[in-house]
Amino acid sequence: MRKTMFSLHKYSGLLLGMIVALIGLSGSLLVFDHALDEALTPELRGLGLDLDLDVATEPSATLQQVLSASKGAVPAGSHATRIYLARQAGSPHTIRFNGPPPAQARLEVNVAADSAQVLTVREWGYYPMSWLYRLHYTLLSGHRGETLVGILGFVLLFYCISGLVLWWPRRRGRWRQALRINRQASNARFLWDLHRVVGVASMPVLSLCAITGIAMVFAKPTAAIIDSVAPLATKPSYSVAPSGQPLPLNTLIAKAKLAVPNSEIKRIFLPQQPQHSLRLSANFAGEPWSNHGASSIWLNPYSGEVLGLWDASQQPWGNTVLSWVFPLHNADVLGLPGRWLWLIVGTIPALLFFTGTYLWWRKWRRRR
Repeated sequence: MRKTMFSLHKYSGLLLGMIVALIGLSGSLLVFDHALDEALTPELRGLGLDLDLDVATEPSATLQQVLSASKGAVPAGSHATRIYLARQAGSPHTIRFNGPPPAQARLEVNVAADSAQVLTVREWGYYPMSWLYRLHYTLLSGHRGETLVGILGFVLLFYCISGLVLWWPRRRGRWRQALRINRQASNARFLWDLHRVVGVASMPVLSLCAITGIAMVFAKPTAAIIDSVAPLATKPSYSVAPSGQPLPLNTLIAKAKLAVPNSEIKRIFLPQQPQHSLRLSANFAGEPWSNHGASSIWLNPYSGEVLGLWDASQQPWGNTVLSWVFPLHNADVLGLPGRWLWLIVGTIPALLFFTGTYLWWRKWRRRR
């Protein structure tokens, strides 16, 4: 059994390890996606760069001015779908549009929070960090690539389990040796020790990333499995009777703050039809993540009436499990130290692939 597992671990690693390493490397950079985007985009550099993304912004321009400015910067026929509020002081608001037919490209407009000046108009998926995001979760291959990434999540989980089994000392008293990297040994022995020890040390985080990644790709099967154990609560939806003009966005947010004083609004999902409600994605008091926005507030855009609340911390445990999937995968729930840890661990599949491949190649060459 151990010999079979070793063969599966080795040859699947040789065949698929490079792709898993690529997914890991791209994911490690994405934990700082917004900070890196501001660093890579000249139009945004003057806004400041702070890798601690937990600082709230204090804009002076109204959100209605920001939205109006963004609408003037996109092609006619584009429809604003949502607003990502600035993550930190000096960062811009981002407004997402569906472009005009037939392409209906996903356009993003960055607008300065203090002046409502349009900074960039970009197509999502084609500027550097969004391209990297597409690479990470679809391998630039659409839905088929996304499915493949989910399957590779199972492969990574197999690497973690089989690696742990193969590393586990078979005799008592060998634990110290199993955790030791002998720097004085030959190159091959050093790399073998490095592969084993780094692999088993990173297994908890890599397993967590694999499981959460699988849950995101195969979201419906994951929800069905959880629902079979504990029924999930369904998020409500609300419709309204159109009445005049919608209220300004800042007025609507102020009314939401009155209803939930300690909430921190993260995203605004704009009504797409006159009868649609406006939904705010928010963090309520006590929620552990900094930007996830798992809770929601629905408002009547014409009157400002609060139609409903979804407090993520008060839902059945099945919903709680699902709400933790994404912020665990991208380390949002772990703060800045967690992001740095995820950044480092994301490089480890590449290290394991190259050390494992070198050791296999060295052994194969000696047998020739």
